[in-house]
Amino acid sequence: MTIRYLPADAPILPLVEESIRSGMEKAGRWGEIRSAFTVTVYPDHKALEKAVHKEGYKWLKAWATEEAISLQSPRSWPVFRDKYLFDLMAHELTHVVCYQTAGIRASRSSENAPFWFGEGLASVTAGQGYRRYSRKVLLRKLRSDRAFDPLSPAEKDIRDREKLVYSSAHYLVTYLIETCGEERVRDLLHRITLGDSFMDAFDKTYPFPLKRLRSEWESWLEMNEN
Repeated sequence: MTIRYLPADAPILPLVEESIRSGMEKAGRWGEIRSAFTVTVYPDHKALEKAVHKEGYKWLKAWATEEAISLQSPRSWPVFRDKYLFDLMAHELTHVVCYQTAGIRASRSSENAPFWFGEGLASVTAGQGYRRYSRKVLLRKLRSDRAFDPLSPAEKDIRDREKLVYSSAHYLVTYLIETCGEERVRDLLHRITLGDSFMDAFDKTYPFPLKRLRSEWESWLEMNEN
């Protein structure tokens, strides 16, 4: 692992390193880092957006591929707490681990790791439920906006409705883990490694097909909305 940073960020380097060690331990439940990766610390939000080609994503603090994590310097965060950095790094490292474990290229992740699965798994692993809507509020929002598709959110929704999109992803994966266990997540990633598409891997791993996931999940939300 290599960390790239500007001299102004040298004072926070020990904290970044500690967050990486902690994050790798959490993300390791899904696989392992198999090749070197780089963490680049950008001085501010504008520099991060430019580096990852995500302009207009005001909420963005980091972005991961199979070989790199781009991080907005915590010095430039409007509100900073150690916990936010540690949770964020665990989230991003979950992406790296899953990409490398399943042999997925981030540039083609929509084929073998749809947005809801990747972001939901990262959110759950990092313990970021405190940043999401409650199940009750999420269910109410889903009922009031049937045009929104939690399994295939539009890019505009990801950019402008981050809390709805990420809350949906978080609870989709929470549902799979609570009802079917963690081992099936690892089985799913293994099937993708062997060449299955995400849909085929899902249908072979879970007791219901992917096309039924939304209805099964919403029924679960209704029974567990508190």
